[in-house]
Amino acid sequence: MNKSQVVLLAKKYMVESIYRSANIEGIGVTFPETQVICDGMSVSGHTIDEINAINDLKRAWQWIFANVDANIDLETLRQLNRLAGKFTVINAGTIRDMYDEPIRVPLKDGKSYYPPLPPSNEVLDMNIKTITGNVTIDGALELFCFVCKSQLFNDGNKRTATLFANLFMIQNGLGILSIPVDKKLEFYNALTDYYEDNKNIEVLKEFLYRNCLTGCADPSVCAGRGA
Repeated sequence: MNKSQVVLLAKKYMVESIYRSANIEGIGVTFPETQVICDGMSVSGHTIDEINAINDLKRAWQWIFANVDANIDLETLRQLNRLAGKFTVINAGTIRDMYDEPIRVPLKDGKSYYPPLPPSNEVLDMNIKTITGNVTIDGALELFCFVCKSQLFNDGNKRTATLFANLFMIQNGLGILSIPVDKKLEFYNALTDYYEDNKNIEVLKEFLYRNCLTGCADPSVCAGRGA
């Protein structure tokens, strides 16, 4: 697929992508409710924060469509978090520092992962550049994993990682990425294993490759992972 085709695909699946991202973040909206909210109407049974989160994701996707050639760098990543967390994330778009509350990520068996404070902006930009030098599905999945585990922002890291990986994929005709709601438990198991040990990144990437891609028509771009 070329970039224009993937843009059309992403627009077609935008509401479903928002629905999936919201549920992965613990916002229990249905697909029809997500569609109604994206159409500019309210729905009963949900808080203002939940509705705002859906609208924030919609605005982030609209920004991607309007800025499809944006640089894949730290500033774009910050912009996506700023948009995706405008009304729901403290200091959205700002990289965590020593003055922020430490983040604790629950793991299995009562363990916790405390992500260290992010390195300098220059190092983060270099990390992003290194990862995206691999213009394949594997590079896109690596980018997603990196943003998730780094926990660069106070909140919304998974939705930001999804948006950022999708922008990279759209630019390079690689399809789109979203995590099916019925695979949520399997995703979290693989993600927490990766948080606990970097060696488990391949298991997480394999899960994403097998379950979370739409529009990857050419197996040759999948970095040897097979059709």
